[in-house]
Amino acid sequence: MRMILLGLALLAGGKVWYHDNTYRTAMSDAVVEAYRDRAIEVCRRAALKRGTSGHDDGNVWGAGSKAEAVIGNPDIGVAIWDTQNPLWNQRFRDPQVILMAANAKARCAYDVRQGGATLTALGH
Repeated sequence: MRMILLGLALLAGGKVWYHDNTYRTAMSDAVVEAYRDRAIEVCRRAALKRGTSGHDDGNVWGAGSKAEAVIGNPDIGVAIWDTQNPLWNQRFRDPQVILMAANAKARCAYDVRQGGATLTALGH
């Protein structure tokens, strides 16, 4: 009898995990689809405004760049307990579309709520 109950509990847990995973994947895809073009445009402008050249200029943000939706920008250095920091919402709460450059040497985080972008060079 214990084995049957354990099996039913595992099946129920698997069903909840599957539905949650499916929901999160679908919502992430929807956010990326809705904001990808705007994110590319803002990231290009931010790269040009930054005056960079080479691997993170405006040309790397395009159809070849990988995009994903996340909550919070991992590139902002704010501690989770520092709730009075003005950047706390951007770091832990605001939805972001993260674009990874086609050459994987730069990352751009587009803040959906505020409409701004944060550029990060990788692999120096």
